[in-house]
Amino acid sequence: MQFLDYGERAFFCEEGYVGMSPALELTLQTATQRGLQEWVSGYDKLLLICDSPKSVPRLKDYVLQHVAAFTMGEEDTLSAVIEVPVRYQGPDLPRVARQLNLSTRELVDLHTGPEYRVHTMGFMPGFPYLSGLDPRLHLNRLVSPREYVPAGSVAIGGAHAGIYPVASPGGWHLLGQTDFPLFDTSAARQSASDSRKVFALHVGDRVRFVAID
Repeated sequence: MQFLDYGERAFFCEEGYVGMSPALELTLQTATQRGLQEWVSGYDKLLLICDSPKSVPRLKDYVLQHVAAFTMGEEDTLSAVIEVPVRYQGPDLPRVARQLNLSTRELVDLHTGPEYRVHTMGFMPGFPYLSGLDPRLHLNRLVSPREYVPAGSVAIGGAHAGIYPVASPGGWHLLGQTDFPLFDTSAARQSASDSRKVFALHVGDRVRFVAID
């Protein structure tokens, strides 16, 4: 892992972050490191903000030591396994199956087969980018995004699976629908809300989709 300074009291974790992002995020969540004020995760890098310039070298050493010692086994003991029930009746399901030369049953089986990992959160509050999608389901996003995607839509786009937490525009392929709550608006309205109460999924969590009638 390599670092890129960002001002006097912040730095990015860059090279190697993509593969270690769940481990690093879980390390920061489960350990109190003096000098760390905040962190902001992206798909391919992590921004760490320190309380002072003096804390930067100490925090860099902390990251290197703890990530190097973190194994996938340890990561899985700290991360939750969350089952998301899905009604596979999405508007794009038949088209995607035809496009990929699959039956709808095969498509659903391929989508429910893997154990996904929450790789990062974006492009709206609570939207999980889930890594682990079967390569046979990798598909470019829609050329023209929809103006409206219902909340709870389970979708694929590129090499990822995702779930729309609220209604919004979107360009992913909609395979199904879930009632699983991703975003608690009442908790979000409170001042100094705890992100663990506002959002159901967090970086490092493991997700399994379960087909229901």
